[in-house]
Amino acid sequence: MQAINIAMKDFEINVRTKKFQIVIALFAMISLGMVYSSKKLGVSASLYKTPFQMLFLSGFSNAFNYSIALLSILLGATAISEEVEKRTLRLVASKPVYKDEILFGKLLGGLLTLSVAFALFYILTLAFALILGVPITPHDLGMFLITFPFSVLYGLVFLALGLLISTSIKRSKNAIIMAIFMFAFFSFLLSMIAGIVAFAVAGLPPIPDLPENAANLSEEELQEIFLKDPGYQEWLSEVASTTEKILYVSPNYHYQEIIRMFFGGKPQISEIVSAFVYNQSIVEDRSIEESLSLTWRNLVVLVVMFLLPFALAYVRFMKADLR
Repeated sequence: MQAINIAMKDFEINVRTKKFQIVIALFAMISLGMVYSSKKLGVSASLYKTPFQMLFLSGFSNAFNYSIALLSILLGATAISEEVEKRTLRLVASKPVYKDEILFGKLLGGLLTLSVAFALFYILTLAFALILGVPITPHDLGMFLITFPFSVLYGLVFLALGLLISTSIKRSKNAIIMAIFMFAFFSFLLSMIAGIVAFAVAGLPPIPDLPENAANLSEEELQEIFLKDPGYQEWLSEVASTTEKILYVSPNYHYQEIIRMFFGGKPQISEIVSAFVYNQSIVEDRSIEESLSLTWRNLVVLVVMFLLPFALAYVRFMKADLR
């Protein structure tokens, strides 16, 4: 009961902060930008079947993905450290409340805050799609709504990571700096490292047999010769496969995979490479059950990625002297 009271109080404080309001404004802009761009550019009929598939299988969705991670980790990173710094945690601890109730209250408060923020993004995306006349099929609507709990789970992973930072670093400014570094590492740095390692493993790309008049060919014609070469396709698949193996430690990768599978993305890298080469569709028809069967490993990994840092944060918090 005390944990729920702390959670409600935390939620009330969180939604009044400028940080939360800025993120909500950012979500609104991302939502409008995604929908407007799809309306303006139109659906790439050769690659996708519907506008919502293009929204969530292309780079459009990266901004939402990054915003979830940043909001969640900042929320967690300041949950304990800020209260330690302001000495308000001492007041809470002086009352008849157990330490674990405080930490679970912080977790539940963060979960409630994230759920409200993400729900607003989902509602705004649907509203903007209706206002701007972007068609939504019943299948797309179902897949879009079913990804909501996975977005919350993904947010929980970064919230738990933030709580671990918050229980390890007492000064809130240092906790925020560490949180931003962790966000940048999983969102950008790890992808760069994975790309460099993948190229080092795969080596230089093979050169296909070029026609005698290669010097007179345009850049597009040369690119087509490379892309249609089986050896070059194999090299591309190896680069993508190695990159994927390294990114397996990133929650961002698993969340993107879940979203990709629910919106019909082809599961095999070789299929995607082949589809791009021959300008074919990169999506296929898939039921919810089939999508779940393709993503259960990603779900399990995300659950583990949530439980592990939260367990460490729990141990550190229980050992901390709050007085």
